[in-house]
Amino acid sequence: MCGIAGYVGSGAGSDPRAGLRRLNAGITHRGPDDEGYFEAPGVGLAMRRLSIVDLAGSRQPIANEDGSIHVVFNGEIYNYMELRAQLHARGHRLATGGDTEVLVHLYEEHGIGMLAQLRGMFAFALWDARQQRLLMARDRLGKKPLCYAAVGNGLRFCSEIAPLAAEPDVAREVDAVALAAYLTAGFVPAPHTIYQGIRKLPPGHLLTWQAGTTRVERYWRLSFAPKFTGSRAEAQELIRAKLDESIRLRLRSDVPVGLLLSGGLDSNAVLARLTRGLGQKVTAFTIGFAEKRYDESDLARQSAEHFGVAHRVLPGRADLLDLLPQLVRHYGEPFADKSALPAFLLCELTRREVKVALSGDGGDEAFAGYRKYRLTPWQLAAANGLPRPLRERWARTSLLGTGLGGTKLARNLRRLLLPDTGSLFTSEFFAGQPFQALTTAEMRVQAGAGLASTVAGFWDGPADPVDRMLAWDNEHYLPDDLLVKMDIASMAHGLEVRSPFLDHELAELCASLPSAWKVDACGDKRLLRELVAPDLPPALLATPKRGFSLPLEEWLRGPARDQLCAGLRDLHPALRAFINARAVDDLFNEHQAGRRNHAQRLWSLWVLNQWAQMNLRA
Repeated sequence: MCGIAGYVGSGAGSDPRAGLRRLNAGITHRGPDDEGYFEAPGVGLAMRRLSIVDLAGSRQPIANEDGSIHVVFNGEIYNYMELRAQLHARGHRLATGGDTEVLVHLYEEHGIGMLAQLRGMFAFALWDARQQRLLMARDRLGKKPLCYAAVGNGLRFCSEIAPLAAEPDVAREVDAVALAAYLTAGFVPAPHTIYQGIRKLPPGHLLTWQAGTTRVERYWRLSFAPKFTGSRAEAQELIRAKLDESIRLRLRSDVPVGLLLSGGLDSNAVLARLTRGLGQKVTAFTIGFAEKRYDESDLARQSAEHFGVAHRVLPGRADLLDLLPQLVRHYGEPFADKSALPAFLLCELTRREVKVALSGDGGDEAFAGYRKYRLTPWQLAAANGLPRPLRERWARTSLLGTGLGGTKLARNLRRLLLPDTGSLFTSEFFAGQPFQALTTAEMRVQAGAGLASTVAGFWDGPADPVDRMLAWDNEHYLPDDLLVKMDIASMAHGLEVRSPFLDHELAELCASLPSAWKVDACGDKRLLRELVAPDLPPALLATPKRGFSLPLEEWLRGPARDQLCAGLRDLHPALRAFINARAVDDLFNEHQAGRRNHAQRLWSLWVLNQWAQMNLRA
C-alpha cells in the first residue's frame, strides 16, 4: 500500500525535481515507511510506501530487467504469488518477493491486456521508455484513487487531490457541475473533482499518454447478464467458496491483520467465515456512542465474544467535530458523508495495533442490502412502465426541483411510479425543491446540463429495476462515497483496509444471480443471511440495519451548536456565486427550532464552507 505521484511531458513544470518531491511530500501519510523516485527526460515517478509484503525488499519504483519499464504502485495484487509462478515459468527473472514487480513483467507479456490478470486493489503508473508512453490504471471497483491534471501537453498525477491542487499551475476554479453533484448527493462523482483543472480516473479505467495525447478508456464493467442458470443451492455453495477464497487471499501479509467490526451483517459475515470457515483469529476494532440508537459496540462485543476474538472499542464523542479541519484537509474536496468522522477515528484506533484490517465494505452493493432495493411486485412492474424519455424528464426535473418536478405531489408519485430512482435521490441532501431554494440562478444555469446527463445515464443500466439500482450504486455510490471515505480515513493513519466483498470475481458472481434471490419486499441480503446465519449470534440477526453513522442531529442542536453557527456564519465569498446565504440561515434556524431535521444538509454546508476557507481565494 502506498501513495504515488508523478508527471509526464510539460506536466513537469519549471522545476521538475522540486515539483515531484513536493507532490510526494503531500502524501507522506499514505506511506510513512519509505520513498522512491524515477526521473528521466520528460517523466518523473514518485512513491511513498507502507510496507505490508516483502518488508525488506520491493522498494519502488521497480523496473524490468533492462530498465526500459518502470512502475509506481498503490494497493495490493492479491494473486501475486500465482502470477509470479507463471512469470517464472515463462523465463522472467524477478528480483523481489513482493507483488509490485509482477506489473512490469506482466506488461512485457501482455501490454495493457495485463489488467485482465490482476485480482486486487490498485492504482499504478507505468512508464514504457521504448514507446515513450505512460500508462495509468485504477482497479475495477475503485478501491484505490488516482487523480490527474493536464498541464500544457503533459500530465501531473497523484493519489490524492490536495497535493495537485496546491500546485501553482493547476486550475483551481470551482467546477459548478461537481458542486451541484455534491449538494444533491454529498460527494463529487468521478471523473469530476471540485476543481475544474483536476480529474479523477474512474474505476475500471486506464489512461494512456503518448506524444502529448491523453486517452481515457474503460477496460471493465460489472455485468448483470447473462444470468446464472443453476439452482439456488448451487449459487450458495459458489458464494461460500468465492467469499472464503477472497478472505484467504486478503490474509496474505507479512504484518498482522485486524478487522473493522460493527454490529452489521457484512463485517460479521467476514468474521464468521474467517473464524468458522478458515479457522483464523484476528483482533476486532469498533467505535461506540453514548446515544444508543447509533451505538453498535454492544452487538460487536457480543459477536467478538461469540467467535472468541480479541476486541477493542473507541468511544465517539461530540468533540469529534473538532477534527473537521483535519478531515477536510485529507479529503481535498468537499465530502459530506457524516460517517467519515467515526471512520477516521476507528482507523486511528486500529492503526495503533495493526497495519492491515479487513472490512465489510461492498456487502450491501453485492447482496442488495439497502431498504430501497426492497421493491414490491407492483413497483417492479411499474418501474419500466413509462416511456424512457418521460422517465428521464421526470427524474431530471425532480433532481433540479424545476416545474412540477419540484412539488411534493410529483415527488410522491415518482417514488411510486419510478421506485428505482431511489439510487438517484436522497432526501438528506439538496435534491429537488431544496436545490432551487439553496442555489443561485447562475449556479442552476451552469450545472443544469451536467446533472441532466447524469440522470440520463441511469437508464443505460440493466432492464431489471433492482439490478439497475445495483449497477448504478456499484458504479457511483460505492466508489465515489464509501470507498473514498475508507481510503482517506485509513491512509491518513497509514492503515491498509481490505474488503473481501470487493473482490471483482465475487462481485461478478453476485451480479449474475437473479435479484429476487437477493432481495424482495420482505427482506434484503437474503443469500448472505442464509449463508452465515447458522454461525452468527441470534441478537445480531434480529437487529435492524442502522448504518455506520453518528448522532449529528442531536450534536448540532446541543454541544456543537455554536461550532455549527460559527462554521456557517460567514459564507466564503467564492461560494456566494453558487449558494444563497439567506437560505443557509433559514436551514440553521429551522433546525435549531426543531421544526425540521436539517442535520445532514447543514453538515454538508459546514464541510463545504470549511473547505472553501482552507482552499479558495476570497
